[in-house]
Amino acid sequence: MPHVIQNKLAGPVFLTFILALVAMPLAIMSTQRVPSPLFYFLIVWSLLIVVAFRPAQDTFRLRTFSWLFALCAVFVVAVLLSELVNGRSDGAGFEKALRFSAGLPLLVAAGCYIPRRWLSYTVVGVYAALLFAFVFIVNLSLPDFIRPETSAVYNAVGYGDLTFLLSVITLYSCNITFTRFSRTEKILKIILGILGIAAFVLTQTRSGWVAVPFFLLFGIMIHMRQNNRMKLAGLFLAGLVLAAAVTLTVPGIKDRVALGEKEFTECITTDRVKLSSICIRLQLWRSTVAIWEENPLFGSGANNYFSDFMKTEGVERGLVSDVVANQWGEPHNDWLQALSSYGLFGVLGLFLLYFAPAAVFVKRMLRTPDEELRTYAAMGAAVCVGFAVFGLSELMFRGLRTMGFYTVMVAVYLALSTRTRGVEH
Repeated sequence: MPHVIQNKLAGPVFLTFILALVAMPLAIMSTQRVPSPLFYFLIVWSLLIVVAFRPAQDTFRLRTFSWLFALCAVFVVAVLLSELVNGRSDGAGFEKALRFSAGLPLLVAAGCYIPRRWLSYTVVGVYAALLFAFVFIVNLSLPDFIRPETSAVYNAVGYGDLTFLLSVITLYSCNITFTRFSRTEKILKIILGILGIAAFVLTQTRSGWVAVPFFLLFGIMIHMRQNNRMKLAGLFLAGLVLAAAVTLTVPGIKDRVALGEKEFTECITTDRVKLSSICIRLQLWRSTVAIWEENPLFGSGANNYFSDFMKTEGVERGLVSDVVANQWGEPHNDWLQALSSYGLFGVLGLFLLYFAPAAVFVKRMLRTPDEELRTYAAMGAAVCVGFAVFGLSELMFRGLRTMGFYTVMVAVYLALSTRTRGVEH
């Protein structure tokens, strides 16, 4: 009788979970307030699925992910140790780390209990989010196609990077079909992916282009078992050349790259506190290193200490200008924020947050014969490495909502790329 009840409830419960997963990408690209409540709803619903349906559908094997979850817990431990050692905490830093370290196992377990075909429909949320981002960016750019002011959701850099990532996932998904009109479906996905990349170009985001070699490589790895490797290597090089051509010829991007080189040279030679985009970042990064030097292992213990330090010691020591100290409260770099706030242990934790799951995805791409599973693994690898690269010049995890989004995306693609599953229909 309990199993009969579970079977009757499974459909509505699973459908609710999938709809929430579909909504997450659209929420992250369209609003600031919805993603965090949606994340916690997914956590509660995951707990319900794990507790209520495990006896009937024992599809999750903890040992498959035990080392991954242990490595992903290092970040929250590093944050907690730093806060205890320094006697300082801002609350949000610990919650941010806990969202990933505790949320990932629950979300992966719940995802593994759901039939893969059902869970695969969550990519529809990526399509909806990308379409919204394209309309949003173009509308803000018109009539002269100027750089859009997207700060109602994210700044232009963060919004552009996320748009680029969603475009890449959309293009990868051409290997998976959901309808019997596979050719038409593939064409539509290619068109949407290209439109997304065009919108990314309009944001004039320079840092996103650094991720292009990795995105191309993961796309190539999807097809390595079915195609000639020399041909794929040629496609990889052609993709790099095309990306370089766009960077060096499209007026908005070309001008931004040239401006960046000019600002960097000026900042390190003539005016180290100049108010320019690149020099402001260099001032923030100098302050970050100065904070880290006070406690290399455990950092300052809190992200908000960074702002206080700049307004006092940073200005006094000539690390930053008064304007930068009073108007910027974070280092525009996830890696350096972890370094200053939580020390070397914090950087190790952040490294594992990105590359522990990325290593699982890459391993699956190399060893799994199933092209569909390799496709999902490529999507997951793009999320992990994309965020790692984007975080070099932008604080992608500025807010709790983005950590929730990252955790959800990694969990979904871990579940979808897992080979052994008890329920497939």
